[in-house]
Amino acid sequence: MIPELPATMSAEILLKENAELRMRVACLEERCRELEEKVGKNSQNSSKPPSSDGYQKPCKNSNSPDHSDDLSADKGTDPSDEKPNPKSLRQSSGNKAGGKKGHQGTCLKQVDIPDYIEYLPVKECNKCQASLLDSEPVKYIERQVFEPGRPGEFEVTAHRAEVKICTCGCRNQAEFPEGVTAAAQYGSATQAMAVYLNQYHFLPFKRVSEYFNTLS
Repeated sequence: MIPELPATMSAEILLKENAELRMRVACLEERCRELEEKVGKNSQNSSKPPSSDGYQKPCKNSNSPDHSDDLSADKGTDPSDEKPNPKSLRQSSGNKAGGKKGHQGTCLKQVDIPDYIEYLPVKECNKCQASLLDSEPVKYIERQVFEPGRPGEFEVTAHRAEVKICTCGCRNQAEFPEGVTAAAQYGSATQAMAVYLNQYHFLPFKRVSEYFNTLS
C-alpha cells in the first residue's frame, strides 16, 4: 500500500506544482504571442519589403482590423466590395525543368581559323620532375576565348595546351590561364560589355544576347 502523505505536505506539493504550471503557461503564452506577431507582419505594418508578401497581398486596412468597420462606414463603402488578394492562376504542367528530350540546344562553338594562337608548353613532369622540354607533345588541347575586336567582329584567341608523356609513364598537361575553363567562351572584356549594356543602357537580356549572336 502507498503510504498517505500528511495534509500539510500534500498541500505544499500541490502549491509547488501549481506554481510551476503557471510559469510554464506564461512562457507558452509569450511564445504564442511572438509567433502570432511574426506571422502577422507584412510590408504595411513592418519594415519588410513588399516583395516578401508574395501572392497574398495584405489589405490596406489589415493593420487595423478593429477599425475596419468604422473606416468603411465613414467612406460609405461596403467591405465586401474590396478586391480580393491576387492569386496566381498558373498551374503546374507536370514537366521537369530544363530542356526536353530532342531539344536542339545552341552554344558558342570554336572557329576553324582563330586570330591568335598561344601555345602553353609543358616543361617538366609533375611526378618525377624530369625535364620534358625536348619531348614531343602527343596532342594539344585547345580552348578559345572570344573578345571584341574590330567593330562588329570578334577576335578569337586559341590557347593550345601541350600534353606530354614522361618516361615514368605520367601524363602531363599544361595549365590554361586563369578563367579559361571552356572549349569556347567569352572573355572578361566581353562579359564586362554585356553587363555594361544591360545595367547602364538597360538593354534586356534577349537583346544583349542577339547583339553578341550577330557579332559571332
